[in-house]
Amino acid sequence: MAGVVTLIKEDHRRLESVFKKLESEKGDIKALLEQVAELLVPHSKAEEQVVYPAIKSIAPDEAQDVDDGLAEHQHVEETLQQLLAMDPDEPGADGLIAALIGEVRHHVEEEEQDILPRFAEAATNQQLGDLGERFSAAKESALAELRAGGTASGSS
Repeated sequence: MAGVVTLIKEDHRRLESVFKKLESEKGDIKALLEQVAELLVPHSKAEEQVVYPAIKSIAPDEAQDVDDGLAEHQHVEETLQQLLAMDPDEPGADGLIAALIGEVRHHVEEEEQDILPRFAEAATNQQLGDLGERFSAAKESALAELRAGGTASGSS
């Protein structure tokens, strides 16, 4: 099993490829947004349940950035839900899509440039591997909940 940092970055790359399709407006926008939801929501929930508490414990200096990340997750999910509830041809939808993509890219950059490298430095390989397994399991659980019609948002 890959370490949690590798798994998170792989998710980020998959999400970016869907963003590029959305930006080029090639394909069914609604289907692409649903694909974003299936990638993003379970990823966010798994980070919130597994990764962020570990970062706060192992690299406490990153706590403020983690809290900022939680707030960003919440805002991105709200924007995504708004987009999924509207017709992609509706006025303003393209602006919301651009805002969503911009916010996620900013979040990814902060994670990959600041939080994850510091966390990887502070954690052991064993911790990163164990967290990778727990992250994957939490993602699968959140995806199953999302597909079953739940919000996959837990108590938020």
